[in-house]
Amino acid sequence: MQQTLVWKPLTTPGVESLRLSMDEQGIHASSHLIQNRSGQSIAATYVLDSDPRWRFRHLWLKVENHGQSSLRLDRDIRGRWLLNGQHRRDLDSCQLVMLSGTPFTHTPALQRCALETGQSEQLQVAYIDLPSLRVEARQLRYHCLRQQAQQTLYRCETEGRRPMELMVDRQSVLLEAQGLYQLMSARTLSLNTWV
Repeated sequence: MQQTLVWKPLTTPGVESLRLSMDEQGIHASSHLIQNRSGQSIAATYVLDSDPRWRFRHLWLKVENHGQSSLRLDRDIRGRWLLNGQHRRDLDSCQLVMLSGTPFTHTPALQRCALETGQSEQLQVAYIDLPSLRVEARQLRYHCLRQQAQQTLYRCETEGRRPMELMVDRQSVLLEAQGLYQLMSARTLSLNTWV
């Protein structure tokens, strides 16, 4: 299955266009985003790979903001996190990656949690700040507030930030993040097979 997803920030000019593909090998997301943050224009491209159970494998990120910078973050089969090939022991307890500036990285976290109404789960994540590319371990907690047939409402509490509500669809794709992002379009692509 392949999807194209487009989000718009609600408080600043910008857009993110992401292509998501899933198969028996895993989940692959590639994205381009442009935002204006505090009067600075940021353009970023990232590729995020997970296994079929949404466990983080690899991230490549490039940011253009008064010059170009990039990073590569990997998690090996022993659970060690490698930043540009160097072991980051402070990240080894992390389960997932969270990128500021994009709503997509909530999807793997919510898929992994699979919470019912009233349940909550705390996760340790490798948090990456855009545009600085600073990587640090942070805790976040998701609370499932309400489930409906097509949508689920969560509250996300991230260390160092104020809580926000997230409305997601049945695949945990973010529809709206309380005053921050809104999904503008989602298109599922399928192959026709002729018999």
